[in-house]
Amino acid sequence: MEKTVVIAPKNTARSSRAWLLYSGLIFIAFFVLGLLTITLLNKGWVNHILNPVGASFSMFQLIWPEQPLAALEFLLTQSFIVLAHKDPRSALNLWTLEYDAITLAVYFIVALLLGRLLTRAPSHDANRNFSISTRGYLPAILGAGLLIVSVTYMTAIEHCSGATWVGFVALYGLGFDGFDLFPIYQWLLFSLGVGLLIFGLRKPAS
Repeated sequence: MEKTVVIAPKNTARSSRAWLLYSGLIFIAFFVLGLLTITLLNKGWVNHILNPVGASFSMFQLIWPEQPLAALEFLLTQSFIVLAHKDPRSALNLWTLEYDAITLAVYFIVALLLGRLLTRAPSHDANRNFSISTRGYLPAILGAGLLIVSVTYMTAIEHCSGATWVGFVALYGLGFDGFDLFPIYQWLLFSLGVGLLIFGLRKPAS
């Protein structure tokens, strides 16, 4: 005899709300944690916000009729939001944290995936070992962290080479000034993050 499983609409709506709530909080946390890290390492809080896409939109409109692909590439490579610490005396941005379309898209997708992971997390009772039941989520969290780092860009006054991947800026700050800016390292970190995140998402909850 076949059994029919009925999903209660209230439970589905509650699960959807929880998913959106978790995802939203995680998305915001990416910005907060990144900003706190950059602030602590480089000193000075954000006192200047830029919108390069808005400033370059007139150029986008000029290029679009003749070369739409080039115009789209131009728009995607511009930062939507730039959080900066500006020196009031020299008017120079001592450091910036920049978010372009690709960075924001990865942040959004990873936040949705982690939100779904938390939504389907098993409830914990007094007789269940929390460390064992959450062990399957650690690869996903680690993978998400690697993905976020791999698509995050910044500038520092000491580096002076425009918006650069945070990994290269960090290595430069540690004294690796001869470290070549090969994107292969960034892609390796991105690939490792994707692999760990997929593994964590596919691992059944225990």
